[in-house]
Amino acid sequence: MEEQIVALLLKHNLTLSSYESITGGLFANTITNIPNASKIFPGGLITYSNYVKSKNGKVSKQIIQKYGVVSYEVAAAMADKCQKQFKTDLAVSFTGNAGPTALDNLPIGLVFIGVKYHSTLIVEKLLLDPHLDRITIKKLAVEKALTILLEIIK
Repeated sequence: MEEQIVALLLKHNLTLSSYESITGGLFANTITNIPNASKIFPGGLITYSNYVKSKNGKVSKQIIQKYGVVSYEVAAAMADKCQKQFKTDLAVSFTGNAGPTALDNLPIGLVFIGVKYHSTLIVEKLLLDPHLDRITIKKLAVEKALTILLEIIK
């Protein structure tokens, strides 16, 4: 699927960036494993702590404090800030809880994926099986984002 996405982005002269928390760079790695990805993917952010999200990623502390780091609102802000920072047509963001314990009373396996395409914002909520291991949760989140992107750029 990632090969198809890179090919379509090249064909339509579109660019993509990422802002990752729960996935820890897995999305960027998946995209950059494809030849010619450098032509459509200028870069991404990996911010694991709230401090770095607000300092380097420009997500306001107020949004994080009001809604929690694993939320629709934070995923939306991450996608928006990423698109602006990298000046790309599309930006994808990931925030969630891969375990091993609940975070802010939110279940393991809860993931929010934000996608910003020009001025359109989509945020998808995933509630994955809490018994899955961290790596599987991350992989499923990336697969879902790739599916969303493919639907947008086809």
